[in-house]
Amino acid sequence: MKKDYEGFSAALGKLMKNFEKEQAVSYGLELLGSGALTVAELYESVLAPALNSITVPRQEEDRLIWREHAETAIARAVIECAYPYVIKERERFNSNGSAGRVMITCPEDEYHELGARMGADFFTIAKYDTVYIGCNTPMNSILSAAGELSPDYIVVSVSNFLNLVSLKRLVGELRKSVDSRIRIIVSGSAAGRSRKTAEDFGADAIVNSFADVVGLGREKP
Repeated sequence: MKKDYEGFSAALGKLMKNFEKEQAVSYGLELLGSGALTVAELYESVLAPALNSITVPRQEEDRLIWREHAETAIARAVIECAYPYVIKERERFNSNGSAGRVMITCPEDEYHELGARMGADFFTIAKYDTVYIGCNTPMNSILSAAGELSPDYIVVSVSNFLNLVSLKRLVGELRKSVDSRIRIIVSGSAAGRSRKTAEDFGADAIVNSFADVVGLGREKP
C-alpha cells in the first residue's frame, strides 16, 4: 500500500505552524508506534518537507524569524521523543556488532542542526556508536573532540551555503590533525545541493540520507 507521505507531512506541518507542540509530538509518535512509518520515513518524507515549507519573507525576517524558531523547536521535540523507536529499529537492523564510531558536528556559524541531528539517529539505527557534538562548534573544539573520541568516521554537516568555504577549510584541518584511517564525511543540504563532489571538499563521501548511511557501511575503506 502506498504511504501518504504528503498527507502526513501536511498534517504535521499544520500543527507546527499553529504551534501545537503536544499534538505534533503525539502525531509523530503515533505514526511510529502504529507502524505506519519508520524513523527514516518520518524524518525524510514527513518532517523534512514540513521543515522546508517554513517560510519567512526576507524583508520580514527581523520581525518574524521567531516563527521559524518556534516551528523548528517543535520539530526538534518530535525528533528527541522518537529516540525509543530509534533504539527499537537499531535492535532489528540486519547487522552484527558495531559498525564503528562516528562523530557528527556542524562547524562554527552553522546553526541549522536538525539535519545533522536526524543523521545521528540514522547512524544509530545502522549500529554505529554515534556521538553528536552539536552545531556552531569552533574548529579547535572539533579537533579536540576528534582526538579524544578517536572515531572511525567524522561527519560535518552544513546547511548554509555561506559555510561551504569554511567546510572545506575544516576538512583540510582535520586531514592534517587526525589519523589517516579516519574517514571524513560531509553532509547537509548545502553540500548536497552544491553540485560538488566529496573530492571537491577533500572528503571521502557525501552522505545525506538513511540509504547513504547504510551504503557507507558496505563500502571498503
